[in-house]
Amino acid sequence: FSMAIVGSFVAWGVYKGSRRLGAPLWLAVFLGAALGDLTTYVVTSVQLAWAFPDAASGFAGSLAKFGSIFAVTQIPLAISEGLLTALIMGYLIKYSRSELDETGLLRQGQVA
Repeated sequence: FSMAIVGSFVAWGVYKGSRRLGAPLWLAVFLGAALGDLTTYVVTSVQLAWAFPDAASGFAGSLAKFGSIFAVTQIPLAISEGLLTALIMGYLIKYSRSELDETGLLRQGQVA
């Protein structure tokens, strides 16, 4: 659920929202990838806290523990994945522009 549903829809929503607000393509791609990744692990932390509440502090304590554990690894990974995704998108625009134009992903006359 967290990865297949929430993370995917957040990434798509952030990308689309960023583009509607006029963000450059590279920024919209970065934000979509990074925030979709982070949201996946926030939801995973909630699911784990719900399934395994702490004996002393309950759901909130368990959520804090799982969230802090994931934060150590996932924040740097989310930034890295956002950068890598934006970089790959730049290469796709440079070397496969015609295929991207067919998908309708790029605005008319857009130069990434």
